[in-house]
This record gives sequence, C-alpha cells and structure tokens, in this order.
Amino acid sequence: MQKRIILASGSKQRKMLLESLGIEFEVIPSNIDEKAIRHSEYKSQAENIARAKAEAVAKQNKGIIIAADTFLVCEGKILEKPIDLEEAKEMMRFQSGKDFISYTGFCYLDLENSIDYSKCVEVASGMREMSDEEISKYVSSFDVLTWAGGYSPAYNYGMTLITHIQGSLTALTHGLPMEVLIPLLVKSGVQINPIYI
Repeated sequence: MQKRIILASGSKQRKMLLESLGIEFEVIPSNIDEKAIRHSEYKSQAENIARAKAEAVAKQNKGIIIAADTFLVCEGKILEKPIDLEEAKEMMRFQSGKDFISYTGFCYLDLENSIDYSKCVEVASGMREMSDEEISKYVSSFDVLTWAGGYSPAYNYGMTLITHIQGSLTALTHGLPMEVLIPLLVKSGVQINPIYI
C-alpha cells in the first residue's frame, strides 16, 4: 500500500521536483509565520523554520512529512521573499554581480518508521551583473514574490543569472536537496519511479 506522503510547502518548484520521482503525494502548506522564527545562526534559523513547518502539518496529518525553507544571505543581509515588486527589484539590484549563500532548511518526519531528520544545506553561489532594465523586465515577467531574493534558477531564464555554484544543485534551484531526500524516502520504503516532466 502506498505510504501517504505530504509536502508541507506550497512551492511550485518543490512540487515539480517531487513529481519527477513518480510518487504520489499531497501538498499541505503549513502556513506558519516564518518570520517569527529567528536565530543568531543562519543554518539553525533555516533548519528551525523547516522543522516548524513539518511539525505543524504533522499535528493534523499522519504520514511522511517533507518540509523545507530557503533564504539567501548576501553581504550579511538576509533576503527572504520580497513583499512587493519594488522590494524584488531592490533585492536583485543588491545581488547583481555579487556572491551569496543560500540556506535551505530541510525536515523529514516518518514517525511510523522512527525517522525524524532535519538539517540545513548551505550553497555558495553568485549572480551575474544585471542592468536596471533587465531587472525590471525580469520582475514584471516572473512570479518573483514567491522566491527568496526575488528570483529563481529553477526555470530557464533564471538559470542564466547564476555564475557559479558550490553545493547542492537542487537546494539552490528548487529549495529541496534531493540528495538528502531520496535516501530517506528509500529508507521509508517508498519506490522511486523516475519520470520525464
């Protein structure tokens, strides 16, 4: 019998990655106040947010719970989801031509199999320089309010913004470290069926 798998996130990018595994799952966003969770260490903050998301969903639902949260840090400044298009433009101008680090908190709960796992995946990367005109066009053409830092390399044009990467590819692009998730799913007895989407 198929185990119930829940993605505790409304992220289209995370959903897209899970779909590529050919497994059945539900999307139940936690809707917690992410900004209420703060920590002096970036890695702990990301991990704590992911765990809070997972535990909030686990209170109401049984099954395997997968949760994640991503934010960027550029020159000591935390960049989360912009509140409006102007802030998205400001964030992209700030990141243009600079290196940054993305922090993806990840939590996996399968209490039936005594699996309670969380960590933060840290990825060093950089953005090429962008003109104000290009930034304006990008912000007006993409769903930037749903992405930390106002951009996403999960899509073709977003990929062209990245100059280099050191660390988890899918944590940077989709906010979900698949190299961590897949072994946990296998440990839970979930059959992976790769599909082309």
